[in-house]
Amino acid sequence: METIIDYLKRKLREAGPPRWEPIAVAAGVAKTLPRKIVYGDRENPGVQTVQPLIDFFASVELGEREMPTASSTEPAEQAA
Repeated sequence: METIIDYLKRKLREAGPPRWEPIAVAAGVAKTLPRKIVYGDRENPGVQTVQPLIDFFASVELGEREMPTASSTEPAEQAA
């Protein structure tokens, strides 16, 4: 049986790193939490820490919300 942390790691990897920050914002958690979960920096976070991400992915799976678009790390083009 898949653990909660393994579930989150899998869902975050499927989403891809460019989406981690928008997912964190949409879920209402720290922007760095998805990276920390995927790379094992938060091996045993508390339920209150991960529950918003679990709820977020559950609502995406139920079709209640959409996966956010990937964030861009490139600076916006300046108007001439």
